[in-house]
Amino acid sequence: MEPVTGEKNLILGCASTGAKFTPGNHRATGDTLLDKINTGATIKNSPLALIAEAEALHGMGCRYYHYHARNPKTHEQSTSNEIYQAISRPLQRRCKEMLISFGASRNGPEVRDSIHRFGEWERISQSSLPLHLGGAHFVTLQAAVELQLMCEIERQYGDMSLDFIDSEEFSKVIADYQPSNRLTTASLETYSTSNGANYGRTSPAIQSEVYRNAIQARRQLGLFCEVEWVQFPRSYAMTRYAVEHPDMNLGGSGQLNITLLFGFSPRLPFPKNYAEFKQVVDSAKKLEYDLAEPGVKKRHVTVTVGAAVLPEQAGEHFTPLDVGARRGRSACALRRLATYAAQKDSGVDIIRFGMEDTPYAVDADGALHLADNCDLAETVINELAANGAQVETDHDVIFERMGLNWVKQNLFFQQRQFPLGRPANPLPDRSLQST
Repeated sequence: MEPVTGEKNLILGCASTGAKFTPGNHRATGDTLLDKINTGATIKNSPLALIAEAEALHGMGCRYYHYHARNPKTHEQSTSNEIYQAISRPLQRRCKEMLISFGASRNGPEVRDSIHRFGEWERISQSSLPLHLGGAHFVTLQAAVELQLMCEIERQYGDMSLDFIDSEEFSKVIADYQPSNRLTTASLETYSTSNGANYGRTSPAIQSEVYRNAIQARRQLGLFCEVEWVQFPRSYAMTRYAVEHPDMNLGGSGQLNITLLFGFSPRLPFPKNYAEFKQVVDSAKKLEYDLAEPGVKKRHVTVTVGAAVLPEQAGEHFTPLDVGARRGRSACALRRLATYAAQKDSGVDIIRFGMEDTPYAVDADGALHLADNCDLAETVINELAANGAQVETDHDVIFERMGLNWVKQNLFFQQRQFPLGRPANPLPDRSLQST
């Protein structure tokens, strides 16, 4: 066995429920095990069960809790802020050091019905909830449906490479592009359950306005932003657009968390090796800098990684590790992800597991089994330990590492510019300094 890597601390994060694995999103196959996994049989839905599980996860060292609201009766995705609040408020009381994250870009019949009745803001309205009224520290403002904007840009300008997204030419695209009002069915090429990639009818203009308003809502609350990458480099282009566009200014408060969901789609497949993994992580970190000023750090970017691999594809990813203390040993996607994150130069801050991503366990022989979030947490913790990595639980260290001190210092700086109490909005062009 090779020496362990050592000197790496990671924040343990749980994606507890998710939007994909619900009864309404899955068409029965007759395979009892796969049908149970794909309908979310082991996903907790009631507030009491979720909070009890969250307390157990907190005791295991979990300090980041990502949650999609699900109707406790139907187990389908919901836009109900009352459901979000019913999780957040007791979670804040019982797990005081837990960072809470709410998902967005949800789908399913109940979500589509709410959007039809009340408008597109239903998809992300939880972004405007104050923390003390049951909101979250983080809300995911970009995932899948927002990529409509980049799809339209590709139709106008052609496919976008990494080099193009990092160029002055893309800056011109950001300045010139006007999102259209053309309504289309927002369905993206993803690896999903039978109805898991259907986001309803919407337009690039609607998505642009909702994204912009969600960023503004987070800024007004003094709370934090995150995005999920589900296609690459398309998601990178979308985040670069939102960061650089003056009307959006994503990360303008000094902080941005980027979640990389490896395996979510053919455009962001689960990496075959550590080099492929690092390429995506390194692209996310480039967003600390604007295209016009590549040497000036404008925001603190943190990276969360998840293994969004369908159970039907689990066998494809049960392959030998190419790095780490267990190099050469076959491991499932979640164990491989934990090993990659545990490398000293990985650039990862949060290692994410949970029912949203891989609602199953894979044993040493590659066989599937039912599992819950605590089972998956144990798997990740064991893999980190084998690679010499530690689980970070110190609240002050996590606060600094996640860039939240950047937000605090930027807010204090702004307040002192207006002694009569004019509302303080972060300056988009100010270079930030860590405390």
